[in-house]
Amino acid sequence: MTTVTAVTVCDRLRVVTEAFPLSGEFIRAAAEKNRRNAEQSVSGLYALLMLVQRAGLDSNALEIVREKGGRPIFKGEGMPYFSIAHSYGLAVCALSDCPVGADTELLRVKPNAVSLAERYFSRGEAEQVGRAKDPSTEFFRVWTRKEALIKRAGKGVDGRPDSFDTTAESFSEYRASAFGGEYIISVTGESEFVVTDESVLAR
Repeated sequence: MTTVTAVTVCDRLRVVTEAFPLSGEFIRAAAEKNRRNAEQSVSGLYALLMLVQRAGLDSNALEIVREKGGRPIFKGEGMPYFSIAHSYGLAVCALSDCPVGADTELLRVKPNAVSLAERYFSRGEAEQVGRAKDPSTEFFRVWTRKEALIKRAGKGVDGRPDSFDTTAESFSEYRASAFGGEYIISVTGESEFVVTDESVLAR
């Protein structure tokens, strides 16, 4: 099963540090970024904490490290997979029993959405954006799906987002509201998806 949640970005460093005592090095690296990026990264870990607690896992026993390709994982065999993303004040996390990828973007007007899609997306994806009644929203739908696939695989695409196509893949899509804006969330994996009650951004 895959669970998904989202939280607003703010200073959550103390809570996260206390909850993941074995992950101090990873958390310190996240906290040493500039303030905006640090709060986004740490808030993503807070979203992860919410899902870990919901799953009945002991965060004190979990150590977060990075794979060779840079993807954050829990150290050890048989551990759950997770994926974290953030955009303009929103942090999202998915926790799963199989490889999972998640991404989010604030929906906004993208005047050059069609031309960008033609330049950076596969032909099928570009046509999808070009046919859409709202090309901006469709652009971000495809973009978040691409990012989610990359995160699920745990490796990059050598700077060529047009080198793979999302139209044949399966995704779960959610919307969240915060700070007067609407966000699109795309998640991909092989398990059943459950959006947690906390994803209404009450925290």
